[in-house]
Amino acid sequence: MKMKKSKGLGSLIYSEWIIPVIDYHTVLKKNERIFEIIVPILTALVCSLSYFYVEKIFVALNGLADLLPTAISVLIGFTVMLITLLLTSNGKSVELLKETMIETELHGRKISLFQGLHIQFTHSLFSEVILLIVVFVYLFWKGLGIPNIVAIILLTVEIYLTINILLSILRGITNLYFSFYKGK
Repeated sequence: MKMKKSKGLGSLIYSEWIIPVIDYHTVLKKNERIFEIIVPILTALVCSLSYFYVEKIFVALNGLADLLPTAISVLIGFTVMLITLLLTSNGKSVELLKETMIETELHGRKISLFQGLHIQFTHSLFSEVILLIVVFVYLFWKGLGIPNIVAIILLTVEIYLTINILLSILRGITNLYFSFYKGK
């Protein structure tokens, strides 16, 4: 297979991983965007500012740093399992997912519920990996001394990603649930 020459940043660093993230944001409907992006952002901002005002931002970060690596590892395993089951299963159930078209379009074509779930679970996996990296960045930077503004940003990102991941998984599982109870 002949490879197309990359131009720009893609010629220096692998950046194709951004495509599923862009596709995810492209296929989100307004109510899903509010549920998975706006609600977590507002919650993260309120929580971070609350901890900042009571001067316990590092208490929150340390608590999350103790809890999140294990929790994220479990979530990564769960999400990889969901993607694997989705992509390797066959039979009537998967055919139903592939045949059920949703209202959303991607690159000018309607997508199936199967494709929508694949995009959603792939985005969740990326978010989980990014959250794990953010926690590791905090743990590394913690030993060097973190400015308060950076601590607030890190806490906001950790809270946002945690809530976003959980709500995304909830929406994906709900879509699976209702796809098998929908009339033809």
